Amino acid sequence: MGMKIFIFVLLVLALGTYFIPVQNIEKNVMGKDLPIVIFEKPIMYTLNEIGLNRVVVASHAVKYKNRDEMFNADIILKNTDATKEYNNEKDKCMNELENYTKKLKADLIVKKGDIYNLTNNVKYTRDDFIKLNTNELNYDDKNKIVKNSKPFDAIYNTHSLKGTNLYLNINDNYVKANNTHFEIDVTKK
Repeated sequence: MGMKIFIFVLLVLALGTYFIPVQNIEKNVMGKDLPIVIFEKPIMYTLNEIGLNRVVVASHAVKYKNRDEMFNADIILKNTDATKEYNNEKDKCMNELENYTKKLKADLIVKKGDIYNLTNNVKYTRDDFIKLNTNELNYDDKNKIVKNSKPFDAIYNTHSLKGTNLYLNINDNYVKANNTHFEIDVTKK
């Protein structure tokens, strides 16, 4: 008799647990954005038909399927347009990285295609005549357009500019910004 009651209780428990909804605790690994490759202290070079045109130095770099993330990164871009000459681009040695034309520096750089999104302590330098400091910057390498929506301060030669919402078209030498404050040095040299 005791065995029949025991089996009956087991049957009731089994049927009861069958109809209780269960959450799937296993996480879907395929849904996560997992890195493909992680680099420690990378130095990455980009070559084209002419030669070296980009150098990236970072403390860490992570490559995902659709983007690259670089931490504490410096991107050094060389002018490849032969029609434009800048101070530091005239037949310099390739090992002298400080002689390249554009430098982008930030705590975090996320690259998707030709678009660089820079955040925190962003510094953009063009030769020795343009310096831009901000906390957010978007750089389109294909169209050579720099944008941001945060406050910035910039120096062009000896002139200073402060404002928000910067739009800089490097190819057309066109600058647009909101809430600007210019300080122009008018002394002749």
